[in-house]
Amino acid sequence: MALHRIRRIRAPLSERWAPRLPAARRSGIESWLTDPGSLTRRLRSASDRFELRLLRQGPSRALRDEYPLLGVPAGRKVWCRDVLLVADGVPRVLGHSVCALPALHRTWRLLRHLGVKPVGDAVFTRPRTRRSALRVRALADGDALRRLAAAARPDVAGPLWARRSAFVFAGQALWVTEVFFG
Repeated sequence: MALHRIRRIRAPLSERWAPRLPAARRSGIESWLTDPGSLTRRLRSASDRFELRLLRQGPSRALRDEYPLLGVPAGRKVWCRDVLLVADGVPRVLGHSVCALPALHRTWRLLRHLGVKPVGDAVFTRPRTRRSALRVRALADGDALRRLAAAARPDVAGPLWARRSAFVFAGQALWVTEVFFG
């Protein structure tokens, strides 16, 4: 698989998460939160066994702060995909991806057929894809992403950090959030 260098774009004004630096410096996992490359590729190279576990995929409601990013009215269904990235038998990252439903019939139609392939394999091989700046934050106890992570991995304890960015192709954004289990 040929990887292309993805051009960077600014995060939209509706993005409320902190810029990756200096926030990531407080996390203890700065290199993971700030790495602009493919997280899937990095996990594969750092482990003997890599697997992706598909938790859900299809029309669903977005998280509250994702609606302005997608330009979709609150409460409308979007395409949503949640996966666990597992290295050497241990779930390391929860991946959460969303895009507007109409994009599945045009720009992001390849997402409908991913199965257990990582989103990263799809976006990093499209030469005209651009990526917004990485944004990070620590997840508070009541945060919807933290609840999603706890449902996927009930044994998780302590602080959880997440990063988020948009992959933009032909003017349509695919938002990818990754929650790190430490």
